[in-house]
Formats: sequence, C-alpha cells, structure tokens
Amino acid sequence: MSQLKLVLLIAGTIVVLAVIIYNAIQIRAIKSRSAAARRESPPSRPTEAPREPTLRTDAPAPSIPFEHHKEAPDFMAEAVLTLQLPNTVSASPELAKQMLKTPGKRVRLFWQSQGAAAWTLLNGAADILAVLGHASPEEKASALLDDARTTPVHSLAFCLQLADRAQAVTLEQLDAFQKHIEGVASLLSASYTPFDVALEAERAKALDKACAQLDVQFGLTLHGKVGPLPGQQLLQAAQKLGLVLEKGALRYLRNGHEIFRIESHEGLPLSEERLRKAIQDPILLLDLPQVRRPEQCFDEMLKLATQLAQALSAQLVDDHQHPINEQGLASIRTDIGKATQALRDIGIDPGSSRALRLFTA
Repeated sequence: MSQLKLVLLIAGTIVVLAVIIYNAIQIRAIKSRSAAARRESPPSRPTEAPREPTLRTDAPAPSIPFEHHKEAPDFMAEAVLTLQLPNTVSASPELAKQMLKTPGKRVRLFWQSQGAAAWTLLNGAADILAVLGHASPEEKASALLDDARTTPVHSLAFCLQLADRAQAVTLEQLDAFQKHIEGVASLLSASYTPFDVALEAERAKALDKACAQLDVQFGLTLHGKVGPLPGQQLLQAAQKLGLVLEKGALRYLRNGHEIFRIESHEGLPLSEERLRKAIQDPILLLDLPQVRRPEQCFDEMLKLATQLAQALSAQLVDDHQHPINEQGLASIRTDIGKATQALRDIGIDPGSSRALRLFTA
C-alpha cells in the first residue's frame, strides 16, 4: 500500500470517529424527544394538554421523484480492490463463475474501459463475458455493455460492503475476500494493490458504529377511538390509498421503492390471516435513512395517516396515547431535519444507493 493511500485511510478513519462522537450527542437528543411511535424503546412526548390536530387533508401529496444515480465503487462504504488488466485479456465461462463466487455478503463488480472515467456495474456472467470478449451471440448482457466488444477493458473493481444493519464485515471475511481476488488477478495476469486487512476491519467497525447511531425511524400511531381497528377495514382502506401488503407490512411504494409502511404495534408481521383479526394501534413508519427528502416523505405519510384515521374512526396519537397536535408535528419535523443533516455530515445522503446499502439487513 502506498504511503499516500495509508495516510488517506487513517485520516478518513479519524474523521469518521470524530463525527460519531458529535452525532451521538445529537441523535441521542432526537431519540429522547422524538414523537415517533417506534418499535424500539418508544420516545416520550410533551406533557402539555392534548388537543385534536388541525390538519389539512385536501392538499395534494408532494411530488417526490425516486432519483437514480450512476453506480460506481464506493470507497467510503466498501473495501475496494482494483485490478489493472493487460491490453489483451479474456475470461472463460468458468472464470466468470469464479468471479461471481467472490466471498462476501454484499459484493459488487465494476468495469472501466480504457480512457474512460465512468464505471459500469456488472450483473451476472453474461456481463462479465461481454466485457472480456467471450460472450456468445445468444447471451444477453446489459444494454450498457453494447460497445464493450470494441472498447479495451482497463480495470475491474471488486467492492465488498463494509457494514449493513446486520453487522460489520470481519477481519476474516476481508482476508478471504482479498485472497480470492488475488487468485482472480493471477488468472487474468492483472496487477493490483492489496489493502491493509486490519485497517479495513477497523474502518468497518467505525462505519458500523456511526450508522447505528444514525439509524432513526419516525412513526405515527393509529389509535381506534372505540377499541382495536378491524383488520379487514384497515387493509381495504390502506389498499384504496395505494398501499400493498408485502413482506409482513402494508407498504407505500414509488417505483418499487418503499416510502413508508404500516406495521403492527407488537412488531409481528402483518399477513392476510393476521388482518382478519383486530389490530391494536398499527404504526405508520418512516425509515429515514432509506428515503430521499425525509421531510417531504413524512408530510406525505402524515397526509395518508390522516385519511386513514378518518376512514377508520381513529386518531393519530403519540406513544403516550396523546393526540398529536401542531406543536408535536413541528417538533417531529425539527428532529427529522437534524437526523437528516447528521447523516449528510458523514457523507450519507438519505435515500442514496450508499444509504440503501448501509441501512439494509
């Protein structure tokens, strides 16, 4: 490893650790007074005399486009090994399969053509064989690879995700990843610069700790005025408003991406069978790291929650069963803004591909 690269990695680790300490204080304050009715340790709300919220339900929902960004190796959140390929290189189908079996829970493979700055994500053996010149005519590669046969491949980048909601990558996993790529490089007659496994493992731990401090969800609880809500009525009202029953929750999706969801208060999966029974205090939940423009997404969730409350003779309450009022909503929006900024302070834009990788189990 070059001296410059080592200095940059150490400096990056120090910056991440410094931001962790600052953001831990900010997020602890947010969690302690958030109005979110979350599954994990519900926060407290102001003890002022409750009053019914005065919310507009006739205003149109804000337009929140789901934005796509061009993928590239993520040197902050991934351990990256870049292979510099010789001018003439090819790979057999067997080698392509070996490349796809690179150890690691979340591994991405990119290629870069000679003289180009952009990277292209490779999905499957057909893509690998296309860029390395061995794809047969009947094999379908990505449309982005149409010119691969006429453009010399300059680099391949193997990227191992350092952390997600389940855990940080371990030193042993990093070592196995690097040894596997060493074998691939040998078969391709490629050169590469190995990383310091111990340093990458420490970087993974620091990133995992930072993300744990910033993993915030905000919720609104639907409380039946005369008892638990009939599950079938909840299902029908939610579906009418565009939610779908999927993976144990009622989810509001845009372009296949979740904006918010409805879960049971107990954290038990919602199913068609479960929804045949009464549901006590279902929660509309906004997973902040996974959505772009969290403030607007919350307002959209609030509008839909208000419509559901009207349809089901329910009310929106906090975790102490107090009706949510305008002052409480203002406090939630303030906390959302702080949590959003805390993520951006360490280089994680909510709803970005980096955030989706880091905040997925």
